[in-house]
Amino acid sequence: MKKSYIFSKETNMNVDDAAEAIRKASNKFGFIIRYDADMAKEFVAHDVKVEESLEYRTIMLCIPQKAHDSVVANSERAAVIAPKQISIYKNKEIGKTVVSHLVVGENFLKEILPNDLKIRESLPASCEKIVDLIKEVTINGKI
Repeated sequence: MKKSYIFSKETNMNVDDAAEAIRKASNKFGFIIRYDADMAKEFVAHDVKVEESLEYRTIMLCIPQKAHDSVVANSERAAVIAPKQISIYKNKEIGKTVVSHLVVGENFLKEILPNDLKIRESLPASCEKIVDLIKEVTINGKI
């Protein structure tokens, strides 16, 4: 895929159930969970006044061996391979949970790492696996 974009899918699951479904399905797609945070709690921990109704989680995914090998091959990749993050939040306007992910495209990678052909294939492929994970979880509602 050439362009970067935000992939979003709506679901009737609540935020915590969607996060749990993603955690459970992540191994099937080759990922481990590196970080899973209730962002309302994170904000409060840093003295941010948060409305009680805020429902927002982030889950950071990783394929450890692939990440290791990628950074060893080109240390400049470290800044771009990390953003395999899924955001899950309650959109109160539509009354649904939204699950989203920033898909990093080949054009962006060509611009920032012009001599690195491999990352232009591997990172977009990992992002598309995350899109497939989100689709499975939100369409099938698997927990």
